[in-house]
Amino acid sequence: MGSDYRNECQLNAHLCTLMCCLDERDRVQKKTFTKWVNKHLIKVRKHITDLYEDLRDGHNLISLLEVLSGVTLPREKGRMRFHRLQNVQIALDFLKQRQVKLVNIRNDDITDGNPKLTLGLIWTIILHFQVCTLSHADL
Repeated sequence: MGSDYRNECQLNAHLCTLMCCLDERDRVQKKTFTKWVNKHLIKVRKHITDLYEDLRDGHNLISLLEVLSGVTLPREKGRMRFHRLQNVQIALDFLKQRQVKLVNIRNDDITDGNPKLTLGLIWTIILHFQVCTLSHADL
C-alpha cells in the first residue's frame, strides 16, 4: 500500500511540474506573439496589450491581416457578440481564401478568447505571412 501511495505522489508531482512547464511555454508564446502582432499593428497606429482579449472583437485581427496582405477587408461596426463573431469570421474566411489551413479554429473560439486556439491562429498567420514570404523571396 505504501509503494502505491509513493508512486501516486511521484506521478502527481511530475504532472504538476509538467503543467508548470506548459503554462510557462504558453506565457512565453503569448508575450512573443503579442510583440509580433504589435510590430505590424503599429503601421496602422494600433496596439494590443492582451493577445487573447484584444483579438476577440475581430477588429485588430482584421487590421493585422490588412497590414500583412495589403488588402482592405470589410468589417462589422457593432459591438454585439454577433458583430464580433462576424468580424472574426471575415478574418478566418480571408485566410481560407488564401489557402491558409486552419485546423479546428472557429470564430467563437477566438471571440471567446480561447488561449490555445488564439495562439494557434497567430502561429498560423506568422507561418503564412512571415515564413512563406521569406521562402518566396529566396526563389
